[in-house]
Amino acid sequence: MSLGKRVRALETRYIREPVILTFPDGTTAELRGHGDFLLRLLADFCGGAELRPEQVAQLNLIRGSSSAREPDGARMTEVLRCVLEGPVGTQDSAFVDAFNS
Repeated sequence: MSLGKRVRALETRYIREPVILTFPDGTTAELRGHGDFLLRLLADFCGGAELRPEQVAQLNLIRGSSSAREPDGARMTEVLRCVLEGPVGTQDSAFVDAFNS
C-alpha cells in the first residue's frame, strides 16, 4: 500500500466531521477532534484528570450549548451536558466550584 493511501486511510479513520453546537441565541460553534475525542473528554473530566486549556474551553462550549449535531447521529454532547449540569435543583456546589476554578 502506498504512503498516500495509508495517510488517506488514517485520515478517514481518525479525522471526523466536526460536532456542530447550537446555542440558545441561534449561534453555532464547531468542535473538532480525532476519533473518540468526546469520549476521552468525558473520561478525563469524570476521572479527575487535570484538563488542558482546550479541553476546558470545549467543556464550556458544550455546557453553554442547547443542542448539537454529531457525526453519525451520536449523542456524546448530551451525555457531557448532563454530567456538567448534574440533576436539576440538586447540583453539588463543590463539583461546580471545582470545575470553575
